[in-house]
Amino acid sequence: MNKQLNDFYNHLHEAVKTSNNFQKDGTKFRKREKVFEFAYCALNEVFRQYLSFDLDDPPTPCVFRYEDVGLPPPTIITINPVNAHCHYLYQLKTPVAFHDQSRIKPQAFFEGIQSAMTQSLKADLSFAHAMTKNPLHPKWKVITNPAIYELSDFLEYKLPHRADKPLSDDLDVRGRNDQLFHTLRFWGYRAVQDFSIRDSWLLEAHYKAIEINNGFIDPLPYAEVRDTAKATGRWIWKNRHSFGNRTRVLEFTDETAQERMSQGADYTNALRSAKAIETLRRAADNLRSSGKPVTPLSLQAISGLNIKTVRKYLQYSRI
Repeated sequence: MNKQLNDFYNHLHEAVKTSNNFQKDGTKFRKREKVFEFAYCALNEVFRQYLSFDLDDPPTPCVFRYEDVGLPPPTIITINPVNAHCHYLYQLKTPVAFHDQSRIKPQAFFEGIQSAMTQSLKADLSFAHAMTKNPLHPKWKVITNPAIYELSDFLEYKLPHRADKPLSDDLDVRGRNDQLFHTLRFWGYRAVQDFSIRDSWLLEAHYKAIEINNGFIDPLPYAEVRDTAKATGRWIWKNRHSFGNRTRVLEFTDETAQERMSQGADYTNALRSAKAIETLRRAADNLRSSGKPVTPLSLQAISGLNIKTVRKYLQYSRI
């Protein structure tokens, strides 16, 4: 067993999900020492050390398709000798952790690279990346390459990304901020459907906003791009389940992005003010009912509000 196959064996869990026939036998956990007896096995899903892809034969032979699309060679190619379908495994130098305490950003980076490479290779989009043709089993033909990668290595290759639709002529786009906002939101309505983790989606929206901004002749400052990405990404995530029908997606007037954000801030401030005033009124009523004087200090003590907040709203309210 060469180094590539030995590394694959060592990366497996001590108890590995295996099968010889999914339809007849299903899957079952077995000791890692037994993995050689089974045609399919599960990749390590807690520490993901392989980018995995399922390729069928059309439109081009899949064994060397990576060459046709300008990608580096997989570490392991596992081939079905009957129909020439194959699985690619790209080994990573640094496994990416997918447990409850692991960081979101490396996970999002891993999933982003795997998704882009799936498109480039024209691999099976429905492949779950959990079970693979076991390269340690004699049923398959196996090709190995002495290649091991960092995730960042794949950024050197031309990977596809979602094409941005041109903005409608009906939109009143007034400058780069509006251009960024509208381009990001139209992209996001569909892109968000690929995500099940909120933080992964927000990171993707952040990167997309930077990509859009980099296409401007005179890019916006980073802080403006970051804030637009955060606000737009959060709104899209909150409303992601209502995007099946475009008429239900955001109603826009001819206001600029800055005007809309200003109105949003005004609305938030109005809610905050109303809440503070109501709290002060209740505190004043409690003081009067107990026969105590209503002063800024007594209101502060009973309401729990900051003394500056009490004095600010006393002048605007009839308490």
